[in-house]
Formats: sequence, structure tokens, C-alpha cells
Amino acid sequence: MHCNNSKSGVVLATVARGPDACQIPTRAQVGQDAPQRTVLGLLTENGQYRRTCGQGITTIRCFSGSENAFPPAGKKALPDCKVQEPPKQGFDIYMDELEQGNGDSCSGREGTAFEDVYEVDTSTLKSDLHFLLDFDTVSPMLVDSSLHSQPEDISDLDTDVINVTEYAEEIHQYLREAEIRHRPKAHYMRKQPDITEGMRTILVDWLVEVGEEYKLRAETLYLAVNFLDRFLSCMSVLRGKLQLVGTAAILLASKYEEIYPPEVDEFVYITDDTYTKRQLLRMEHLLLKVLAFDLMVPTTNQFLLQYLRRQGVCIRTENLAKYVAELSLLEADPFLKYLPSLIAAAAFCLANYTVNKHFWPETLAAFTGYSLSEIVPCLSELHKAFLGIPHRPQQAIREKYKASKYLHVSLMEPPAVLPLQ
Repeated sequence: MHCNNSKSGVVLATVARGPDACQIPTRAQVGQDAPQRTVLGLLTENGQYRRTCGQGITTIRCFSGSENAFPPAGKKALPDCKVQEPPKQGFDIYMDELEQGNGDSCSGREGTAFEDVYEVDTSTLKSDLHFLLDFDTVSPMLVDSSLHSQPEDISDLDTDVINVTEYAEEIHQYLREAEIRHRPKAHYMRKQPDITEGMRTILVDWLVEVGEEYKLRAETLYLAVNFLDRFLSCMSVLRGKLQLVGTAAILLASKYEEIYPPEVDEFVYITDDTYTKRQLLRMEHLLLKVLAFDLMVPTTNQFLLQYLRRQGVCIRTENLAKYVAELSLLEADPFLKYLPSLIAAAAFCLANYTVNKHFWPETLAAFTGYSLSEIVPCLSELHKAFLGIPHRPQQAIREKYKASKYLHVSLMEPPAVLPLQ
């Protein structure tokens, strides 16, 4: 059973195991002037949770057997129940055979294939899972060692540097090569026995809230999601540990990207002390080993900033492009099968058409090598996400871009259809 003391407000703790789930209120709010902070309860092994935001406090309620975490009409949360601990499982690691050719690679541009395969050192990972994490269950567990990443000596690349006009084409070409080496598996969720794409969506939505809570840069969020997906591409994780992986990912991304990253204790706090500081640091250690300390990753955000600087658009188009690009983070399927550079191009096209009724300028077609016909499949998927976001339960990105500093672009009406034929 999971039961935490909340530092702010009343947060519902949940039973993490068993066929049913029950809710137990934790300690009441201490002091009337206690600061209101973003916390997230445990993603348990029973199912996903519906998150409702009230007065700055995130509450999670679970409903058995519901992937969308919504109870049937007229039904309430399940009643109190007895907790029956499952038997402790033995430790095991298994590997898939290294994939040949494209494997799970994206059906992207012609000639794009993963010829370089990076092997995860399973001899060290096996001991790491015991001594780094000190978990009773086999989570995380290695499920795939064929991450398409090859460590190499590369210098630091600041987001301001990518906009240097004299070297823009060389930088873009380098990023295009690097994005292939650092992409996650497109369909890694098929190998995850205990988590679903819906759970990943809830986690990413929460990471957006964390970024807003601590005023983190957009690049930090993109890096965190990349680290998360690359980790899950080769490690099996139980749903009770999924939030720990996500928290370690944004901790690591903030250390890499931010000038003044939040303290480790802050990241423990935002999970409502679901995990200890020791667990979080050990997960960070494991995350680094699985990623082979290869953290300099081209993201959709980097490519989009290049396109916006190269073309020069109004501030509304710029903010709308950032908004729709961020929507792609919520869904592993279908967007992981597209390269970040292509998603950035689709975001630019969608924002440019929404505001200016034009799609893909010739200058960017020449700069990127992408024609509009190559962008259309990703553009259509992004348009669906743009149309559907008002009706999704995950609203963190939409709420973020309702702010005046983004010109309220998330309130703009998306085009009903795109004249792509």
C-alpha cells in the first residue's frame, strides 16, 4: 500500500497492488498559508488515473479495469479493500537479438536506415538493477539492447549556437545525422508488459506541469521525454516505477539544460514523496548508464527554432508552432515513427497555414530538403492532435499556451480541414 504525507493540501494515496484499489486520505493541509505545489500520486499497478486539478493540487483517483481512468457513468471509486501482497519475483534480464536493417526504425525518408547499433552492457546492468535501485520487483528490466545510438566525442551545442547564420547549414546537417542515432524505438510499447501508451501520456502531461512549476526551458521538457522514451525502448518498467523514471529523466534534463536546475529534493517533493531521494538518484544513475551518458540529442524544438529563425514569421505563428509541436510529445504513436526534424516541419506548416494560409515556403524546402508531400503524413497526424486536444483529459500543454506571454494561441480555432490534395 502506498500512503504519503502531503506537504500541501489533501492528496489521496492509493493502494498500489491487488485486483481492486482503495483511496486513503493523507495528512490534512498544515497552515492556511501553505504554498500550493504540483504533486502527482503513484501510478499503481491496477490501472491509470484520472487527474483533477483543484487549487493548484493534483489529485489522482484510480478505477479498476479502465485504461482511460474514467469510471462508468453514475459509478464511484471502488470501496475500501484488503491489500494482498504479491509474491516477490526473482531478478531476470533478457535481451532481444540485435535487429538487422531498419527493424523498428521509422518509415521516414528514403535511404534512412540504422546501420550503427549500440549495445547495452548487460553484465553491468544486472548488478545495477539490484544495487542501484534496491527494488524488490524486476522493474526496470532490460527488454531491448538495440538502441540506435553510437557514442562519439561531440562538443556542447547551445540552442543559441544553432541559429548562427554562417554555420546554419552545417549545423542542420549535423543535427539531421544525429537525430537518427538518438531516436527511440517507434513501437517500444509493444514490448512493455505492464505499461501502456495512455500511462506514458499521463506522465508526459505531468512533466509539462513540472516544467511550468519550476519555469524550466522548453528544451528541458523535450530532452526529458527523449530520455524517457530511449530508456523505455530497452528497459521493461512496472507501472509503479514509471513515474520514478520520468522524474529522473526531467531531473537529468534540467541538470543538462538549465543554468540553475531545481534541487533533487524538489523533484522528490513533486512526487508527493512517493519515492525517496536515494531511489531517485539511483534511477538517475541507471538512466545515464542505459543512455551511455549520451545526452546531447537533437529535438523537435531545436529544429523548429532553426526553421523559425530561417524563415522569419510573426510572433503568433511562432508561438502556435511551438504549441502544436509540443502536442506531439503526448502521443508515442504515431509521432515516434517520425524524425524530430519532420515533426518540426509539420508544426511549422500547420501553424503557418492556421495564421497565414500558407504551408511550406520554398526557402525552408531548399534548406531542409523536405518537400510538402514528404511532410503531409506527419502534418495530418499533427492536425488530428490539434483538433482533438480540447477533448483530451490531459490539458497541461493547452493550459500552458493559454497564457498571455504565448498570445493565448491554444485558444485559436484549428482549421477544420487542410487542403492538401
